[in-house]
Amino acid sequence: MSKYYVSKTEVTYIEGKLDCIETILTKPSDKKAATEGARRFRALGTENVHVNKHEKKRYNKLLREQNKRRKEKPLTVADIAQMTKQAQELDPGGE
Repeated sequence: MSKYYVSKTEVTYIEGKLDCIETILTKPSDKKAATEGARRFRALGTENVHVNKHEKKRYNKLLREQNKRRKEKPLTVADIAQMTKQAQELDPGGE
């Protein structure tokens, strides 16, 4: 039995180049459930929703890329110094 999952594609045009990001929205399931999930996402107003056949290698690659985009960079002392400098420029007499 084949499995399917729902994903969303975002295409942007940055500095003369196309940039495409595919985001996984559901876990792999049977085709009927994936199709129903896609219908519900479209009903909520989500655009560019697709039902894809589950290929383990591609699915895991997309999931790794998606997790990298969600990670937050830790705040460094240099970042705090830069923010302090910007705040002083905006309000030189204030505290």
